[in-house]
Amino acid sequence: MTTPLLQEAQEKVDRRAQAKRIATPLIHDAARLLMTTPTPVRAIVPTWLYEGLGLLVANPKVGKSTLMLQIVVAVTKGGEMWGQSVPRAKVLMIDLETNERRLRRKLEQAGAVGIESGWLLYATSWPRGLLGIDEIANTLDRDPEIKLVVIDTLQRFRDPGAGKQNAYAADYEALGPLQQLCRDRPGLAIVCVHHKRKSISDDPIDSISGSAAIAGACDSIWIMSRKGSEYTLHIQGRDWERDEDTFPIERVDQGWQLVNGPRYSSNEAEVLKHLEISGGMTGPQLGEALGIHRVSAYERLKRMADRGLVRFAGEHWHVS
Repeated sequence: MTTPLLQEAQEKVDRRAQAKRIATPLIHDAARLLMTTPTPVRAIVPTWLYEGLGLLVANPKVGKSTLMLQIVVAVTKGGEMWGQSVPRAKVLMIDLETNERRLRRKLEQAGAVGIESGWLLYATSWPRGLLGIDEIANTLDRDPEIKLVVIDTLQRFRDPGAGKQNAYAADYEALGPLQQLCRDRPGLAIVCVHHKRKSISDDPIDSISGSAAIAGACDSIWIMSRKGSEYTLHIQGRDWERDEDTFPIERVDQGWQLVNGPRYSSNEAEVLKHLEISGGMTGPQLGEALGIHRVSAYERLKRMADRGLVRFAGEHWHVS
């Protein structure tokens, strides 16, 4: 029979053995590495968001959660995002900023109605810190088809007791294990929603609340900014291959679009697809096809008609 003292002693031995294994360096031959075939980086949203740990940063009430939900809906439906076809995948959304009633409203506004069961999983409460990261890992083990995890917000997810450390160490401890989780699971992206600092900076990265460790631990960073009535999105990342890194964006139909990009949202693209395939539909027919109420379908058609995307003729709606 194991006594508490013997059990505690064994646990200390196990911890020392584990620490020794971690501390032992693994030395490899670079020549052999160069002969291997590199594994392609998986795109969650092609050309925009890739596997790894990401950060979406903005001031409160700017619309960062709206943008995040837009991505989530595109991924779970295998839809369109800024002119790109998005590979369909399961999503785990840990929304610690809201309750189920408000989350349902936000999902409906984002066009999530009609998502098949099992593709979008959510939680409005979750363990914090390392316990929370372990729970994410356990969830991924149970369902490896989950390829995107959203944490909204980082501040509500991280361990509040880490404040006893210096800022850099606390920030790295909060994000380092999440980044490692992505490295251990190729094809996985984790995106943390985060806030800006109050002070103004010319460098977008310096506007991130917290120490430099936050930016350093992330594989990709999206920063939303507002100046008057104009909005921009600044993107940096280890796998970012575009020459430009700052894009003007605007609100369109409960989502965000590039100012110089496709002129319709993923919701509108779905409407246009149904109208084009059918050759024309009534409002109730469209509502049934989209899985939404006919009044919601009519309101969507009316907004699209105001923008010149659809027209009403012969008792049916058509693509303009």
